[in-house]
Amino acid sequence: MPDAVLTPQKGWPRWANKLIVWLGVPTGILLAALALLGALEGAGRYSKSACQSVGLCAAQKPVPPTLPNYTSPWVDGGHNAAEYCEPQAQHYRDIYPGFNITWKALGEGRDKVGLGHAIYQYNCAFVATSK
Repeated sequence: MPDAVLTPQKGWPRWANKLIVWLGVPTGILLAALALLGALEGAGRYSKSACQSVGLCAAQKPVPPTLPNYTSPWVDGGHNAAEYCEPQAQHYRDIYPGFNITWKALGEGRDKVGLGHAIYQYNCAFVATSK
């Protein structure tokens, strides 16, 4: 049984033995480094979840969602943006309870139908911020 892992092979040319050493040693080092990094990654994943479960390290804050703008249906006069935007904002607050939801009016659309009958459409934008 040979004493070393990489021993010269008897009967092989000297260049072949050198090639085995020059390829085998770096390959072994590379595989050992990859195994070590893989083990460290797995240990890091477990230690992070354990740290967060006992509350020793802070969990990352959730990223606020991007909320789409809202456009009301066409309605008769006598309404305002708050009548249509606030219920939509409340809907978003129900969906995303961990965020503050605010809105701002983006203006209104105006049109006339029939003989001077005006109708309006209200537009609003929503912003979510972390609580």
